[in-house]
Amino acid sequence: MAVRIAEYLGQRTDVENAITPIVPLVKGTQVQCPFMDRTCDKISKANHPVCAVRKSDNTIWIVCEHRLCSTRQKKIITLDGRSRAVDNILVEHQKDILRKVAKLIYQDPKLLDSEIGIKREANIPLPDSDSSYHADYVMRNFSGRGRVDEILLEMQGGGETSNTGSISRHINAWANLDTPTNEFLRQQVVDANTIETNAWRRQQEQFLVKGNVVDQTGGKIVFAVGSLLYDYLHKRFRNANLRDLKAHNWTLCILAFKESASEDPKPGPISLEIDDTKTLFTNYSTFVRFLTDQGAPHPELFEGSFLRLDNTKITINPHHQQFDLQE
Repeated sequence: MAVRIAEYLGQRTDVENAITPIVPLVKGTQVQCPFMDRTCDKISKANHPVCAVRKSDNTIWIVCEHRLCSTRQKKIITLDGRSRAVDNILVEHQKDILRKVAKLIYQDPKLLDSEIGIKREANIPLPDSDSSYHADYVMRNFSGRGRVDEILLEMQGGGETSNTGSISRHINAWANLDTPTNEFLRQQVVDANTIETNAWRRQQEQFLVKGNVVDQTGGKIVFAVGSLLYDYLHKRFRNANLRDLKAHNWTLCILAFKESASEDPKPGPISLEIDDTKTLFTNYSTFVRFLTDQGAPHPELFEGSFLRLDNTKITINPHHQQFDLQE
């Protein structure tokens, strides 16, 4: 499998811009992130500021945790030689993503920004343990219209890739050119692959715990993911016969963001939109039962060849007859 660099510090690579071409940045410097009101975490940590890659079918895979909709609340500023933490404002990109989610789940295309309220990284304590979780967003509908209001919103736009060393070597080669071009940055196919499995594994526990808290509290959980992660999940729930409850009392929504097809590529970030063909409105408890009730009996698992701790082998056949094989 292979990928190509799709976005570098918020600049899409599939356009040519003679006036402002993409410029290689020195790792470790302080550069403003285009998707949140803070400096870029990746480049400040001496990593390349790659926001997204593109698979061979042109589907994008987000590789930065802040690319879809960052939840960061604070930033450090220095005034008169003194540093202090201040609140981040919502930049236009975050507003756009949250607005699109709100209009879909509240089924109200006329919602105003002043009618949508959010809390970032809201604490979710676990009474029976010393730990707690944080919700990406808690969202409220202050319009007074509609039946849906209290939402816990989780964001998982993408995740990691395999063989990140190959990606870094390609970017280093591009940065070392006498004249780095967008064409070179985007056209080189890199031997790496997206890892949807890891993205879901990291999310599962939080999805189950946070969703259970919200379900008991009377709210609803919304899971906003990238298109590739939705496809990964869909393979698992497509035969579950989950009821479509969009027009009824749904408690779980899974929705996918994709690259916008309505806009021609232009310098700047890749435009994202919700894929209307990839949304699921259903019952949270039913979905969880499906997740935890997968698989079937497999007696062969406990048959076959076993290595004993004295380094001899034993074979168990289906009729529980044993045949020792000494070594």
